[in-house]
Amino acid sequence: MKWVTRNYPGVDRTASAWLIKKFVDPEAEFIFIKWPEEKPTDVEGTPFDIEGVELGHKGNKCTFETIIEKYSLRDPYLLKVAEIVHAADIKGELSRAPEAAGIKAVFSGLRFITGNDAETLDIGMKIWEAIYTSYKLKDIEEKYRDNIASMGRTQRLEFLKEKLRE
Repeated sequence: MKWVTRNYPGVDRTASAWLIKKFVDPEAEFIFIKWPEEKPTDVEGTPFDIEGVELGHKGNKCTFETIIEKYSLRDPYLLKVAEIVHAADIKGELSRAPEAAGIKAVFSGLRFITGNDAETLDIGMKIWEAIYTSYKLKDIEEKYRDNIASMGRTQRLEFLKEKLRE
């Protein structure tokens, strides 16, 4: 399915695209429009993070949170990522998540150092996947604390990587 959003993706758009690809539509293709000059109705696809569309900001919720709600996603690690996206994207909410200021800084610069929007999205998706994985990793490390305590560095990392794949 095709998904339509504004060009120069930042925090919420990259996170929302990652969310769509990982939890909603693994075959998702993303199209960028030069909003407001172009409208989402100018191209075929489901619009997101564009003013006035269903999958956009609603009240004090960012697009990422709107998508989670629309598709009834309940993954606990995903909900932790949502806290960061919200804090980094919604004005005045930066202090709600300690990681938000750094994430906002990274994505503010990322959209200007990449060659195009697709590259920004590709790198952004890797960043969001890494953040999501870091939350899963914390729980795995806690669960297997006794097992990994006696392991060497490489053995421990290989063990954790295998557990993340399960």
